[in-house]
Amino acid sequence: MTTPLDARCERARQLSAAGRLDEAIAELRQVLKQSPEFLPALEGLAYVSLRTGAFEGAADAFDRLLALVPRPGAQATFDAAMASLQAGRPMRAEALFEATVQQSPDVIGTMHTVGLTWAQAGDNARALAWFERTSAKAPALWQAHFNRGRALGSLGRFDEEIAAYRLANAIAPQQPDPLVNLGVALREQHAFADALQCLRDAVKLSPDHAGARTNRAQTNLLLGDFEHGWHDYEWRWQDGGQTRRFNDRLWDGKAPLAGKTVFVYSEQGFGDTLQFVRFVPRLVAMGATVVLAVQAPLVTLLGGFARGVTVLGEHMPVPSFDWQLPLLSLPHLLKIAGDVAVHSPYLRSSAGREMIWRSALGAKPEGALRVGFVWRTRPFPPHRDIALKHWAPLFATNAQFYSLQVDATDEEHAELASYRSAHGNVHDIGAKLSDFAETAAVIAQMDLVIAADTAVVHLAGALGKPVWVLLNYTPDWRWQLTRRDSDWYPSVSLYRQPARGDWDGLMAQVATDVEGILQQ
Repeated sequence: MTTPLDARCERARQLSAAGRLDEAIAELRQVLKQSPEFLPALEGLAYVSLRTGAFEGAADAFDRLLALVPRPGAQATFDAAMASLQAGRPMRAEALFEATVQQSPDVIGTMHTVGLTWAQAGDNARALAWFERTSAKAPALWQAHFNRGRALGSLGRFDEEIAAYRLANAIAPQQPDPLVNLGVALREQHAFADALQCLRDAVKLSPDHAGARTNRAQTNLLLGDFEHGWHDYEWRWQDGGQTRRFNDRLWDGKAPLAGKTVFVYSEQGFGDTLQFVRFVPRLVAMGATVVLAVQAPLVTLLGGFARGVTVLGEHMPVPSFDWQLPLLSLPHLLKIAGDVAVHSPYLRSSAGREMIWRSALGAKPEGALRVGFVWRTRPFPPHRDIALKHWAPLFATNAQFYSLQVDATDEEHAELASYRSAHGNVHDIGAKLSDFAETAAVIAQMDLVIAADTAVVHLAGALGKPVWVLLNYTPDWRWQLTRRDSDWYPSVSLYRQPARGDWDGLMAQVATDVEGILQQ
């Protein structure tokens, strides 16, 4: 027999199905006011709260529900664990995951799923524990060893990571994923021949595996094999990380461009745009009229950088065009190979903005050295970041340092203030830099830029300003492996970690070199 409370729960279900989630929650809360232990209302409140992102409310409702139901079932317990995890209650979530496994008819699958859940949440230590339990119970399950390797790599246990991928590959030699990850891990260890062999084998197993292709591209580019690298780099559109802006009228590198309008659009980060716009004038030289769409903070800087090129913001209406292509496909389509050098500088800053900043910074004392610096990428990849604590040897020199970091956190601002108090030579001006044109005008006032591998490096290089690039042990492919200079920018000097993760050793050398300039 349907009771009034059942009827109200049914109304809440209908409201939820119609997407009226707040009304559904209000209805369920009214039911629970009348009967705090009415199970259908508690269950409904838990799941509707999950849908609205009210994770604390969902976790509370699940906890009340599970306390009233002796054996709620594996699915409900797992959902309760997810609610607690998303509510920021990891200890409770872990206990509920454990209870889920105890109730599950598929213990191995559930343990593996719990590991994947913790990995997705970024808790690789807990993920590793679950993958280890899974692989111990099912040693022939290659996925458990594969994901164990991923967790180990995230925890910095690189030799164990490689061993886990090798075991996954031995168990499932026809699966490409372990080979791809093994290739990447070996590349990070600078075992390049073995890394390339793994990636080649993965491509043989699965010719359409985008991850194998793109990682082989990056490895070849890192090693200076540009012809093969640019070719495989086109697979970046297939790996799920990027989406083409247009699919039709893609220029194939062969069709004549004389009298044609070509739409070129930026992709990936600011630094990629600054680096690859050097190739756009080659389209103009082939007779094209070029419309270039770039990220909004770059529009002012790049406006008028080359004749025959109209620069638009990436969200502005697109005019009609004959052909289109993404910016980073130019080296492949133009068959540039390693011919990346251009006359530098190929960008310039605004004279008006330079005058404003010259006045704001004041006259530079004779013998002074002004250094602009950036320590963090935005927002990825974090392994390029150099925490401010590592900069202490530089700040202890007599150079004047100007932060060009536009997105410093409150904690970083406080850290910069402490260095200024200690040394008097650290100036926090990043918050005043509204776009790249503003940053370019400040860079023009500097003697030197020292930065992590971020967009400011490319800006300084394109402006022809001396720039020291601070690179992690296995750098981005564009800086290759052993050179101190770069074909991309004549004004660049490359500083490399002497060992994986060793920023202190690198920064000590940078400080020594700054002192050398000051003593000249």
